[in-house]
Amino acid sequence: MDSRLLGALREQPGRGHVHSVFDRVINITAPWGGLVSVAVKQLDDAPWTVRAEAGDWSGLIVQPGDPVLMDSRRFAFGPDGGAGAPEATVQLGGAREWFAKKVDMSAFAAADFTLRADAIESVLEDRGVRGGILEAAEGGSEGAGALNDFEKGIAEGLRSGREALRSAVSAGDATRIRDAALALLGLGSGLTPAGDDYLCGLALIASQPGSRLAGLRAELSDVVAQNPERTTELSWTTLREALDGRAREALLELLSQLVRRKPEDAADLAQALRVPFDRVLAIGHSSGTDILCGLLAGLRLEAALR
Repeated sequence: MDSRLLGALREQPGRGHVHSVFDRVINITAPWGGLVSVAVKQLDDAPWTVRAEAGDWSGLIVQPGDPVLMDSRRFAFGPDGGAGAPEATVQLGGAREWFAKKVDMSAFAAADFTLRADAIESVLEDRGVRGGILEAAEGGSEGAGALNDFEKGIAEGLRSGREALRSAVSAGDATRIRDAALALLGLGSGLTPAGDDYLCGLALIASQPGSRLAGLRAELSDVVAQNPERTTELSWTTLREALDGRAREALLELLSQLVRRKPEDAADLAQALRVPFDRVLAIGHSSGTDILCGLLAGLRLEAALR
């Protein structure tokens, strides 16, 4: 379980309530107001998440709004929030703590960032999932032509927002960075809209030691903090954590491998990291692809700033 979650449970135990229920994840609004996830064991570690010894939650009679008694020993689900016989209990005693680890990019030159960006770009071209950022990037493509007017509007917003953000970061214009980030925040459909996923990838690069995207990180942090109503609570939480260098283990592992390996060329790197890339691509419907697009943009910007 996330080490920060364990610390929060020790300091602020109490009664939370179920936020949302899915086959493999139960989201809970914690006593301190933040969002906490109880995931099945097959999923990877992540911020504010505990992984439980379960295959799925389909047999659990839990509904949004149900109380949950939460402390560092257990989560007790049930109509009485654990006061009586709970519907289910997730025991936390002996849980392995998970720590999000950052990677130092300070020794990288422009060519190092470019090589890794080229590897991500080749993976996206080969196996990226259309439907979010990739579709928006292909304005004249056959896939984009099948969109309805609402979807075309979102695609155009994602395209223009990305271009505006890249231009603003390159120019070091804080006002334009904020405007472009705000335009992307919450843009798209689903629990984590494509615009947020893209910003998440950018934020993850900007939060690593040695990054030259400190200006982007500062402005994006302010935009996210001041506009929680612009997107879903889950997506807002995910983006806020990415700005602190915290994300799903699959993403952190890929980023670590990208930085630490010394490949001959981009093709060599893409092939060597096929499994880590595929784990990220498997996130959500197109979320993994959209996050990779953000990582790609971040690496391109890092190269340009050197």
